[in-house]
Amino acid sequence: MNKQRTLLKAPGSCLAVSALVWWLLAGVGMTSDVPYVPTQQATVVEILTLAGVGEGDVVYDLGSGDGRFVITAAQMGARGVGIEIDPELIEESKANAAAAGVADRVRFIEQDLFEANISDATVVTIYLLPGVNIRLRPKLLAELRPGTRVVSNYFSMGAWQPDREIINGRTIYFWIIPANLTGTWRWSGIDGNRYHLEVTQDFQKISGRISNGQTTLQISKGEVTGDQITITAERRRAGATERITFRGRIEGEVITGSEERAEGSFSWQATRDRGTQRRLDDGNRVVLHRKLN
Repeated sequence: MNKQRTLLKAPGSCLAVSALVWWLLAGVGMTSDVPYVPTQQATVVEILTLAGVGEGDVVYDLGSGDGRFVITAAQMGARGVGIEIDPELIEESKANAAAAGVADRVRFIEQDLFEANISDATVVTIYLLPGVNIRLRPKLLAELRPGTRVVSNYFSMGAWQPDREIINGRTIYFWIIPANLTGTWRWSGIDGNRYHLEVTQDFQKISGRISNGQTTLQISKGEVTGDQITITAERRRAGATERITFRGRIEGEVITGSEERAEGSFSWQATRDRGTQRRLDDGNRVVLHRKLN
């Protein structure tokens, strides 16, 4: 990405430039500079509160402007990192942090947000244009650890539906980075049979079938929340519906948890076949969630 101001924040609904104008500009692939417009402080606090920011968190603000998200996060007990391409705003942010008494808890980096290393973030905040959000989405999903919280002021992530959506004069979108469950998983069942699951994952949602070569169970519901997985599979047996629920935590190539069925709850551990994992988002799913407030 060229070092343009498209990575800076878009305006809120109460500012003179209308959101509709910004939407149209983003939709036609605007390449000229985008002026920085600060988020109202009350909204900053609302966003950080929604993300549950507190001690132990590392908050990254992408397109950090005058540093108010990072500084407020530090005042809430977190550590903060601002990624900003405008050197004047970087200097302003440092001065603001010093004045707020949190300079030792924050860093401001002059950098293109698409080139920044954000892997140690526990919370990421953004206030960007729709097109920038869509381009940023694969980076967030690939680089952030499962369970990392992402909050966007005003604009969505297109096809990636939010885990929560707050409407209060504007829309705030909240996501939890899901673990990557794609690929083929295998385990030994309590009946002694070997089972395999081929997973298709659409962000937080899982679909697929569980089979042992003779019996097939269709996934009726599958969800990933951070590194926690819940899969419910069903099949017809003796004229009735048999339901089995798998719950577990994914860590690397292993899921450890429980298999719950009518007979009781049993230990469950599945292993992913090497080389079967795929990217959660290749950047091609660009359906826009067209909501304006």
